[in-house]
Amino acid sequence: MSRRSILRAAGASTLAAPLAGGLLTACSTKSTPSAKPNTTVTVTSYGGSYNDQLTKTLLKPFEKKSGVRSSLLANTSLAGLKAQVQSGDVQWDLVELTAPEYLQALDEGLLEKLDYGIINDKGLPSYAKADYGIKYLSFLFVMAWDQKHIPDAQAPKNWEQFLDQGRYKGKRSVYAQLSDSSILEAARLASGVPFDKVYPLDVDAALNYLAQHPGRDKLIYHTANQEPIQQLTSGEVALSTSFNNRISAARKDGARLNFTARNSVVAGDYFVVPKGARNKEAAFRLLDFMSNDAAAGADFIQTTNLTLANTAALAKLPSAVADSLPTSPKLAHSILVRDDAWWAKNLKATEQRFKLWQAGS
Repeated sequence: MSRRSILRAAGASTLAAPLAGGLLTACSTKSTPSAKPNTTVTVTSYGGSYNDQLTKTLLKPFEKKSGVRSSLLANTSLAGLKAQVQSGDVQWDLVELTAPEYLQALDEGLLEKLDYGIINDKGLPSYAKADYGIKYLSFLFVMAWDQKHIPDAQAPKNWEQFLDQGRYKGKRSVYAQLSDSSILEAARLASGVPFDKVYPLDVDAALNYLAQHPGRDKLIYHTANQEPIQQLTSGEVALSTSFNNRISAARKDGARLNFTARNSVVAGDYFVVPKGARNKEAAFRLLDFMSNDAAAGADFIQTTNLTLANTAALAKLPSAVADSLPTSPKLAHSILVRDDAWWAKNLKATEQRFKLWQAGS
């Protein structure tokens, strides 16, 4: 989550094309190959309910089918992957990274080349496959609200309304981690910039807009995915940025929250194998299972409301679920596809600029 050159060539355009074209329906019939007995693949991700869902829908079914056990950790990071590879003591076998982190890891030569003799690529949409990783899921960065304070009929329909202090008097919570957050893109959209003109991102213009709408003092920040749910349900804020799967999970648990998929920003995470991984073959087999097993993939999508890069699973979804995913043709013209290559090149400088802006500089 070198391969940077591949994604730069493909970039956001390769993701945008299949999204605009709707659901892909290709299906692979290749079964997951058997593995050596007593093999354990160490996977690292983001923890919380997401890790529970990943275990239930993908890792346990994979173990049952292949005999490969999974040890799932919650401390994924590019820094951790880099430290392991550089020390020669690689403990992780499969690592989840954001797209900008993936491109950085690729550029620094930290990744194993994937074996597509083991991973059947027929199950992968074209935007997801690359030599050194798989963009295995996509999600939406959305505007969310507390229905107790903002009824759906009065909820924001676009980012201009979301950030309009005259329309909504309270504070907004926004995600502070720019490797995932699309608040700067949201500010550009709010100022009237069309989707196809957002990149290259004018960071100063975005920050200037936020300084006026809703105002620097009207923003609070969250750094973990569960924080906006807590902030919304506690009444601390009535509006927050979030991810579609987090709001959907909270609604299933009874929270009176909602979001709109329109005018959201599509982002995604990669699974990669660190260079020198001890169980890389088992990691490849797990990636094959994730990409091709229709039943497990459909279960993952319906449980998480995240889009798995598994065309057979996408084809099995009921329309009510399929229509809410980034791959839906109904959303093709009302969502922005995040430019991973731009962020990989500009992430560090933009993070520094954002922190200075937050501090009032």
